[in-house]
Amino acid sequence: MRALLIEDEPEGLQNLLNLLEKYCPDVEVVATGGSNADLLRLSGEDGETQFDVAFLDIDLPDGLVFTGLQQLEEIPFDIIFVTAYNQYALTAFDFSAIDYVLKPIEPDDLRRAVSRIRPARKNSSTKQRVELLQQNYSPNMPNAFEKIGISGLDGVHFVRLSDIVRLEAEDNYTHFILKTNTKITASKTIKAYEDTLLRLNFVRVHKKHIVNMNYMKTYIKGEGGYLVLENGETIEVSRRKKASLMDSVRRLYGEI
Repeated sequence: MRALLIEDEPEGLQNLLNLLEKYCPDVEVVATGGSNADLLRLSGEDGETQFDVAFLDIDLPDGLVFTGLQQLEEIPFDIIFVTAYNQYALTAFDFSAIDYVLKPIEPDDLRRAVSRIRPARKNSSTKQRVELLQQNYSPNMPNAFEKIGISGLDGVHFVRLSDIVRLEAEDNYTHFILKTNTKITASKTIKAYEDTLLRLNFVRVHKKHIVNMNYMKTYIKGEGGYLVLENGETIEVSRRKKASLMDSVRRLYGEI
């Protein structure tokens, strides 16, 4: 795999070069730069070198890297962002189905991100994913997220959160059930979505189920009980999750 590295700090650039050489021998770094201008020069229509993946720092001397990416008519390569930790920014990455590694870079994280690259398949959704990331990216405060990018078995789907009724786990896969009764199967575990969605009026009611609280119609009491949803489905509530469901209901609707 041929790679471009955009990193404005010389030490950071050298560290990434060393890590790729040591832990990712299948990656050949063919070009480096440190600005949006370099990104455009190297990856535009008249780009000097073709590559399969770009490792991009976000904060560059001439603005956020989105400035350069926006100017590309197409993005015919995968992207792995290299970024410092920020809770809300990482939520934006998750929602956009874009890979990232955190600084300081851990070898296992780098290997994991590289393993997801598919050089033979030009990913037509990369530009859409970057646009969704830019809409959601906020270094300082959480945004009102409206859409999520779901890496399905047949491609990346961009879905409004308000259209998701529930999530259902099946081994290492997660089924998203939409209000249109459409089902999208994602190649991630339900745990990968839990922390992100629980801040946005979703609640984990069972080891297999996360529910959008806006679609809850009735709670039937019992040892754990079960929920009746607006679409008529019934979802079991586990005994262990009953208390957290009640807490979420009180937080959203007050004492009932």
